[in-house]
Amino acid sequence: MPDISDLSFLDFLVKNKHISSAQNHYLQEQIKLGHALHEALHNFLGDEEILQHKSSYYGVKRVKLSELGVDSFAAFLIPEQLAIKYNLIPFKINRGRLCVAMADPADRRAMEDVELYSGYKTEPYLATLEEIKVAIREFYTIQQSQGDSTDDYQGPLNVWKIEEKAVTGNEGSIVRLVDSLFNQAVKEMASDIHWEPGEESFKVKFRIDGRLELKTILSSAFVRSVTARLKVMAGMDVTEMRRPQDGRIVLDLFGKRIDVRVSTFNTVYGEKVVTRILDYETAQLSLAELGMRKDVEEGARKLLLQPHGLILVTGPTGSGKTTTLYALLRELQADSLNIVSIEDPVEYRLPGVNQAQVNTKIGLDFAQGLRAILRQDPDIIMVGEIRDRETAKIATAAALTGHLVLTTVHTNTAAEALARMLEMDIEPYIVAASVCGVIAQRLVRRLCPFCREQRTVPLGLKHGFNWEGIDYIYGPGGCSRCRGTGYKGRIGIHEYLNYDNRIKELVLNKGSALEIDRLARSLNIPSLKDDALIKVAEGWTSLEEVISLIEGV
Repeated sequence: MPDISDLSFLDFLVKNKHISSAQNHYLQEQIKLGHALHEALHNFLGDEEILQHKSSYYGVKRVKLSELGVDSFAAFLIPEQLAIKYNLIPFKINRGRLCVAMADPADRRAMEDVELYSGYKTEPYLATLEEIKVAIREFYTIQQSQGDSTDDYQGPLNVWKIEEKAVTGNEGSIVRLVDSLFNQAVKEMASDIHWEPGEESFKVKFRIDGRLELKTILSSAFVRSVTARLKVMAGMDVTEMRRPQDGRIVLDLFGKRIDVRVSTFNTVYGEKVVTRILDYETAQLSLAELGMRKDVEEGARKLLLQPHGLILVTGPTGSGKTTTLYALLRELQADSLNIVSIEDPVEYRLPGVNQAQVNTKIGLDFAQGLRAILRQDPDIIMVGEIRDRETAKIATAAALTGHLVLTTVHTNTAAEALARMLEMDIEPYIVAASVCGVIAQRLVRRLCPFCREQRTVPLGLKHGFNWEGIDYIYGPGGCSRCRGTGYKGRIGIHEYLNYDNRIKELVLNKGSALEIDRLARSLNIPSLKDDALIKVAEGWTSLEEVISLIEGV
């Protein structure tokens, strides 16, 4: 027997002249034969046409979940079984109402069950059955289970597996909420999750491509339970809420191992937690995959051929210095070499590298670790960062006594790195003799290749840069693949300072960063600004993304 709702919808289509009487007769016959109305309608109308007519018929808005996205907290207010049973999924909370995407917005029983379980009044929206099924697969695939670990890092460690399983009760709701946010963060390639308590709300933000994005606003009542959940996962002291703590979580997500660094900090509204997500694939990047120009890549490889010396990688916090160091070490890996590192913390594990971590509790800082490494008969040494005169003194001494030392310094340009070494009271002749090259870098967002838009080259840029043969540049567009931002991923901007005799002479004379930079430009060494404009000209990034770099360097 034909469904009354199907016949009513057909009557609506005829009255509004979306189908003819003859088409209506054909469709009714198809329904009598047991065919689904939606499939039969495809003979006369397209998918979006059918959805728009259904939207008018039901009096609800059409949503495209692939473009709009799904709020994890909203989705996990109901169990997976309920979502599958009724072909629906909550996708956001708006003005105290739970917005639910449905294949059948007229299903009152479904709405009543959702309201009963979630505790929210509902507002139905229309979505395709396929969109809903995809969203259900994405957002109901979480569970935690504690596993054994053979990890050799300091401190307690749990391995948490995230996969498909229903969890019930209040505790289960918090588990689902936390796990779902980790799930979403990994899928969106976030580098950090910020869990920020406030006076009346609890905000969850993702750092994606270097930018913080607000993802979810929870009630402030969730602060203590969510924080406790994170601290349990990280092996922290749940009862200690005044002192900052550090911990670590290892996630097994869809068979992929994800390392998460956890840091807590007490505020007036409760403990703020930052979880840094470390994807092991990042440590596998080669020099070419970092976005280096050919001359920078070749220069870096020449540095690695040096029998001894100090290689400096410089840039501000979050500029990818550690990733570059790992890429350099991967070039050096060999059974014939003893490669030892001291890091704070060890972010990624590298096969063939003996890695150690700074531990201030036992007095093991960079300086002490470096002294210990020198007693280990090393060939190559990696020091996570030169922070003080003592570490700089030991690193330069190691470089002068037959070791290749790779390290980072927090400065803005390659020239400033040399000046920084002099400011640490390292003798000019030692800096001149030990340093063999400097790589400065930044990270900028990469344009989404699917939606980037052509733009004319601004007249103001045509002076001071060779734009010959370049008629246009690219800017951000916005599509579902890049979440509407116009950017997807990041790419490096680099400067390679070839440390020749002329620069050495200037260092010996205690030249300033400005003097060293002027000399580098006179030697036609491309600056960070030059590389940024090259990346713009080649379509890798936008002018908007590098404008601060251009103006500030």
